[in-house]
Amino acid sequence: MKNAINYYYNLFPNHIDNIDNYFTFTIDDELYHLKPYTRNPNEQESIAKLNQEMINHNLLVHEIIINKNKNIITIINNIPYILYKININPKKKINLSEISFLSNQNIFYDKALIRSDWNILWSNKIDYFEYQINQIGKKHPYIVDSFSYYVGLAENAISYVKNTIIETKPEPSDKPTIAHQKIINNLSVYNLYDPNNIIIDHKARDLAEYIKLSFFTKNKDIFKELDIYFNHNYFSYYGIRLLFARIIYPSYYFDIYEDILLDKIREQEIITITNTTLEFENYLYQIYQYLKKYYNIPEIEWLNQRKKEGFNLH
Repeated sequence: MKNAINYYYNLFPNHIDNIDNYFTFTIDDELYHLKPYTRNPNEQESIAKLNQEMINHNLLVHEIIINKNKNIITIINNIPYILYKININPKKKINLSEISFLSNQNIFYDKALIRSDWNILWSNKIDYFEYQINQIGKKHPYIVDSFSYYVGLAENAISYVKNTIIETKPEPSDKPTIAHQKIINNLSVYNLYDPNNIIIDHKARDLAEYIKLSFFTKNKDIFKELDIYFNHNYFSYYGIRLLFARIIYPSYYFDIYEDILLDKIREQEIITITNTTLEFENYLYQIYQYLKKYYNIPEIEWLNQRKKEGFNLH
């Protein structure tokens, strides 16, 4: 790998560490990461432009290093890689103020990076997952036992988005902005500034993912954080309904599902999600009640019924 870095980037590190699936090294006290490129190859120019635009606006972001061929992707041993100069402490944790700051930036972007058709994207993903489960279900009993429940949640979220589009209209505050494919489980701020992770979407996306992960990370301050967040961020009625739809959508389950099928983690890991089903329903109801104080968002009948039943927690 050292020879490849020498050749493609004209960089000469003394030592390179291999951590999980990426390589890291330091030159003149500056930290670099060489990571597999996981996006559509057709997006590389759009990603590079957005990265430079963020740097020009003095925004924190890992700086993409272009290779000698003036590309952001370098093929090494048949694997596409992207090299970054890291511009923030990777151990720092994400907080809502940083998410808020990024989502309020008025910045040029390529439309190829927009991911705002949630109901279509989710429907296509569910169709594909259902096809997969029919093919490999016998190999994954833990997934089979829980799959229908989470597909039901996803379909509920899809309907909520569709009804939102029919019944409301977006406002200027609903314009696409800097967002992320994933807000990673460990909440490391590293991923917030990873160009491989940055997309363009509604600001509700990152907020919803942070709210969901706050349940799994046992963030007891989430409602205090939301008070501060909404003090500084206006949401239209359209936007707040998108937010709740995204909170309903069980991305946390499908992320683990995909990692299991890619053999990144053991199937038993999904139990960490399925064992908290009732507690999460209770949390979802609390979030609904919180938003209901400020916006007359549509009810979820099955969630109200669960509340009447006490979420079977007693």
